[in-house]
Order: sequence, then C-alpha cells, then structure tokens
Amino acid sequence: MANTLYRNTFRRGLFDFHAGEAVPEVELNVADYIEAAVKAGVQTITFMTKDAFGNSYFNTRIGHKNIRLKGDLLAEVVEEARKHGIAIIAYYNVGLNSHVAAANPDYRQRTSDQEPIVEAFDYYDLLCMNSPYRDYVYGQFQEIAENYGVAGFFFDITYVWSNSCYCEYCSAWYKSRYGKPMPHSPQPGTQELKEFQSFQRDIRHNFLRDAASRIKAINPDLLVGWNHAGDPRFGQVEADRYADYFTSEFHPPHYAHGSLLARWKRSFGKPFELMMPSEMGSWGEWTVAPEATLRTTAAIAVVNGGSISFGHVAYPSGFMKGQVPEPVMQAMGETNEWVKSLEPWLKDAESVPMAAVLHSIESKRLLEASVHAYAADEPHLQGLHRILTEGHIHFDIIDEAVLLEKLDEYELLVLPDQAYLSEAVENRIREFVRQGGRLLASNRTSLYDGDGGRKPSFGLADVFGIEFADVSNYSVSYFYPVDRAVSGSVPNMPILLKDSDQNTLRITAKPGAETLAKFTDPALEAKPFRHVYHQHAHPAVETPYPAIVSHSYGEGTSMYIAAPIESAYWRTGSPWLRTLYLNILNLLYPEPKVKVEAPLSVEVNVMRQPDRAVVHLTNVREEKAAGSKTFVEEIVPAKHIEVVMKTTAERVYVVPGGVELPFTKEGDRIRCVVPEIGLHAAIVVEGSNL
Repeated sequence: MANTLYRNTFRRGLFDFHAGEAVPEVELNVADYIEAAVKAGVQTITFMTKDAFGNSYFNTRIGHKNIRLKGDLLAEVVEEARKHGIAIIAYYNVGLNSHVAAANPDYRQRTSDQEPIVEAFDYYDLLCMNSPYRDYVYGQFQEIAENYGVAGFFFDITYVWSNSCYCEYCSAWYKSRYGKPMPHSPQPGTQELKEFQSFQRDIRHNFLRDAASRIKAINPDLLVGWNHAGDPRFGQVEADRYADYFTSEFHPPHYAHGSLLARWKRSFGKPFELMMPSEMGSWGEWTVAPEATLRTTAAIAVVNGGSISFGHVAYPSGFMKGQVPEPVMQAMGETNEWVKSLEPWLKDAESVPMAAVLHSIESKRLLEASVHAYAADEPHLQGLHRILTEGHIHFDIIDEAVLLEKLDEYELLVLPDQAYLSEAVENRIREFVRQGGRLLASNRTSLYDGDGGRKPSFGLADVFGIEFADVSNYSVSYFYPVDRAVSGSVPNMPILLKDSDQNTLRITAKPGAETLAKFTDPALEAKPFRHVYHQHAHPAVETPYPAIVSHSYGEGTSMYIAAPIESAYWRTGSPWLRTLYLNILNLLYPEPKVKVEAPLSVEVNVMRQPDRAVVHLTNVREEKAAGSKTFVEEIVPAKHIEVVMKTTAERVYVVPGGVELPFTKEGDRIRCVVPEIGLHAAIVVEGSNL
C-alpha cells in the first residue's frame, strides 16, 4: 500500500479536529460524516488522533484522552471508512502537548535564557523532540499502528523553535557531539552558528528517522509523512528521504507559492499533496472559502503532479455539534468532481524535463549561517518562479543531488544567485554546458567557498566568460545601454535594478565573451543629507562594467547577469525586469520542446504518460484589494492560447471534455490554438514522443 495508495489517489481530506477541552462536549456523527465524505469524493482522510492541546481521540494507555469525548473516535472512523473504501491516515500533533508540558517541565523547548516556549502559535506548549518526550510519542505511534487499521501517519509540528532548544537534554547532546557548551548567541559568519544550525536540523532529522523506523518495524506498509516534508524553505533533505509522501500547507491568496512547492516536490519522485484549509485563509476560521478558490488550489496541485488535501472540521459542540457544515462538503465535492474528471490524464504522469532551476541546499545553508545577504522567504527563488510562470516556461526546481544524477535530461539550467556550489556540482555544470547545454546564471553564483569566504573570482568563471572585479558602491543600478538582441519591448532608457539587500556586481568580460548590456550608475548614493527626489538618484554615469554577458563554452552557451535580478523582480514587480529576463532566455533557449503564447495569468506544465503528452494550461488571476487578503470568486477566461510542440501526434484534444483540437504540422513540430480557457484546460497529444 505504501507504494500505491498515494500514487493512485488525488482527492484527500484533513479532518483537523483540534477541539480541546474548553467546550462542554466533543461530538462527531461518524456515520453521517463518512457518508458526506464519500459524497464529496474524498479518497483518503487524515484524521485526528492527538491534537495540539495534547488530547487523544482514541483509547490510549499512554496519553491523555479528551475528557469531553465519548467512546473511541478513531476506532469508529476507521471502521466506518473501511466500509466505503476510504483510507484513514493518522494525524498526530508531535510538538504541542500541554498535559505533558505541565507534568514534565524539563521536556519543554527552551531558549538560551532557559525560558520555555509557551503560547507557540499563540496558544500552545512546545516540547522538545530530543527529550524523553519522544518515547511518549513513539509509544502512542505503536498503539495506533498495532490497534487501528490506519493506512499511515501524518506528523504535524515537528519543529525546533527559533533560538531553541537549550533544554537540558539538548545541552548534553550538543556538548557530547561538539565537546563544548552550546553557544548562547552564535553570531553570523562563525563556525558556532553553522554547528548550532546543523544541531537544530539534527534534532528534527533524528526524531523523524527513528519515528519512521519504529512504525515500519510494526508494519512496513504503513505510509509515513509529515508537514513540510519536501519543502524548499525547510530544505531538510536528509530527513525527507524517510517520508513516503511529501506534504506542505498551501494558503490562498499565495497561489504562486503552491506552484513553487509542487515543482520542487515532484523532482524527488515521491507522491505529494498540497494541504489547503477549506476555510477562508487558515485553520480554524469556521467559514468556507469560495468554491472557485478551492478549485484553483486543486488545479495548481494536480496539474503539477500532486494531489489536493482540503482541511475541514466538524463543530464539536453547540447547536450544530457533530456536523461538518454542508456548504463545506459541497464545495469540496464540486472541486473533487472536477479533479476526478481529469484523473485519467493525471495518473502516472511525470514532468517532461526541459528547464531545470537549481535550488542548492548547500548554498542556502551557507547563507543562513553567514553575514552575507540572505532572506528567509528566498525572493530570488520566488522571483524566478514568477518570471518563468508568467513567461509560460515549463520547468522543474531541483536540488544538487538531482542535478548530479539527472542534469543531462534537461536542455536548460538556471542558477538564480546560488552563492556556493560544490566542486562536484561545478564540474557537472561545466560538463553539461561543454556538451551543448544552455546555462543562465545570476549574481553571486559560484562566487563563495564552503566557508562563506568570497573567492578571487567565480568558480564557473570559465563557463560564464567573466572575472569578478568588485561590488558596486551604489544601492541601485540601471541596465543601460542594452543590446537590441535582448532589449525587445523594454523601453530604450535606463532600467532600474533595486534590491533592498544587495548591490550589483562589477565584472569584466573575457576575450570571446559578448557584452549584451552594461550598468549605469546613479548620480549619487542617496542619504538624508544628500539626495535627489524622494528615493534614489537618477541614472547619470555610464560605466564600463558589463551587466549581461553571453559566452560560448564547448558546444553550449551560457548567459550571466551581474545582479540580483530575480529578487529585485519579486520585490518591485517591474515588468521590464521580467521582460528583459525572458528576452535573455529566448535568445539562449529559442526553441524549447513546448512554446506557449498566452496572457500572463496562464501557467504551463508539461507532463507525459505512456504514449501521450499532456500540456496543462492553468489560468490564475490573483485578485488584489489594496493589499488585503483576497479569494478567487470568479474565473476570468483567457483567450487565444497558441501552443507549438516538438512532437509527433496521432490525435490532439482538450480535456476535460475531449473536444478535438485542430493542429498543423510544421517540420518536427505541431501547432495548435486553444480559443479560450476558464481556470484550466489540458492539451492531450496521443502518440507523442515528447
């Protein structure tokens, strides 16, 4: 089951029943709930076994059972779900447990000044996974695995709090490992901070490794997964290898983030889900989001190769006690019906390798521990994701392990500000370009060594065709002049490049490299005592320093941009930076396997099944309301989408619906036009060799 359940199902539910004991009763009408779930098309339910308060919802000899609960809720749900063919995944909140915290204060996570973490997430007591509390948790896992017919486990809150954990158990562990006491305030750029961050990762890694091992020892077919498994912001790839499936939360209106998560997760070859509250924005808001919002999030999950899991909960008490509101189940059901209509074109589908974006875990960790500019929300990755999706480019986000193994399958590699690359990764990239691959890199890529020191020049200087000279003294720069080969529809004037954390780099081009743009400096560096206008000074001084360089290397070509252009785009939204970036890509990579002309709102995913290709077109317009939270309430159609594919074709049609799509053959390519789509349409090419 561990190898098939999550690969063959796409419609999931999360029964997020953090009821607590503050209410007078806790009830669920199990038969009615499961009947409603069946009607809503749910195939698996991640069901509460232990909540954030520390209350269990099953008969436990180890833990504290919710005193408001009658009977064994988990047993009832498992039995009723089995009758209808629904698999139950045991939700277990690991880190939060007020009952254990009160009885065992030494188990609490603590800051360096020995203050316990209380009111985590505003309300809860947070315990340490490195303390004997882990044995309490493993004991409850054993109870569930041995006594209940669940299909697997989902762990929540397996986190180490910021500036934690300094409990007595972690302090002893650290001293044993490093031979010195834990540092109270490790400073950026020091070995102490690197060690402390590694230690924090190991707390979580060791707990998850051992949890998976113990559960598998009881029943190897039980699935094991946890919140933020396969999440690039966590980047804890060592622990992730013990997960059978990946999960991350997905909250509207951050639709682009769901797509980014999915593109990263799918590169590891494991089934994954995006988990969205069916409520308005987050967990526990008790009011359903518009069905169009649910359908949008579902589309983003499934067309990227994953599944959707909708969080929902019954009212535990009061006049509607024991019921999940009918509008919630109806909205889930309508969305799941739409997902079901696509499933023949989702099963066993894999991303077609075309463009790869490297998100280096080693570089991420180096910057996290260094004095160099680094933002936890990783604007370089988010900015690049936005550029590529708005440019209708199909791509995967990969780590260095996938790069070393599979880079030859791709035609294009993008390195967005990847400050540190190991020698093995550099050599693999060098060989990729030498053999005909295309490379686009930006900013600090390969400029730093494994200790965070800046090298004399880029590690890939020979591939980029450049040498490092210096860092600009100015907090803003302007692209100007820009060669017509990459300027396109960009206005013929200096184009602002502004990133709040980083300045542009000064480089020189090697013989044989072609400079496609240079930097122009501002008239002065703005200060309260010296400025022009309100923000920064106007462009005034042309420099000799290249901004964009093209270089042939072996049979391949590289393009290098000497600026944090991806993060600048994320922070400013400048359409000229996006246009310039896409023009550079078009010059470097003019004939991808699939090329799409469409409105900015249309995202492209190219998947393949045996003997056919499926090109998903997902139309997501993010609605704005002066910065407040918004939801998708209506789908605005996108019209006249032109698609050119380098493939054979026996038949081309659009799903859902199966309407035949006329196409023309042009050499080794086919061309077709989709007149209009709503939220989504997919072009299916039967007999494709894509």
